[in-house]
Amino acid sequence: LNSTTARLLDENGTIAKQWNMSGSNAYAMALKDNGNLVRSVVNNGNQLNGAAVAGKVQEVDPSNNVVWEFVYSTSTYVTHHDLCLMPNGNVLLIAWYNPGNAALQALGYTGNQNKYPTRIIEVQQNGTGGQVVWEWNMLDHFIQDVDPNKPNYVVISDHPERMDINVPVSSLGGPGGGGDWFHVNGIDYNPDLDQIAF
Repeated sequence: LNSTTARLLDENGTIAKQWNMSGSNAYAMALKDNGNLVRSVVNNGNQLNGAAVAGKVQEVDPSNNVVWEFVYSTSTYVTHHDLCLMPNGNVLLIAWYNPGNAALQALGYTGNQNKYPTRIIEVQQNGTGGQVVWEWNMLDHFIQDVDPNKPNYVVISDHPERMDINVPVSSLGGPGGGGDWFHVNGIDYNPDLDQIAF
């Protein structure tokens, strides 16, 4: 974390390979079968910040050359924490998304503290860059039982597969807790079930 060095250790704890790179490592990295390292990088100029913020993903070859990189950082979203290599060669990343209070209130949110619902993106290498080929937004799965005039008004207990946008979280303040109310730290993919776990 916040280092420009990555080390691959063998089973005896001896350094088998060391990468010396520009740009600080964020929270996660993974080794590909071809020997390249895929890592999350602290992007200079992130407008959203938090624990283990990244904003960039990079693939680096064993000679420390950047094969490709992709920045996912604006005033409304930024990647953070973990990444996951997919069987198809793509990379899953988790991000904070700041839709703004107006968008949250349109979904029946009754609080006034901004929220950063989790977003998951799948990034595919595109030359020396990357592109988002799929995304999942927690924002699309919010329900509420406060305003019957909103399209996501339901009986909460009838929808355990959804998330109450006004769920009380006593330790984080309510309704809905603090801005980073889900605090997703990890992501993985199960190819047998074709499921993403976070």
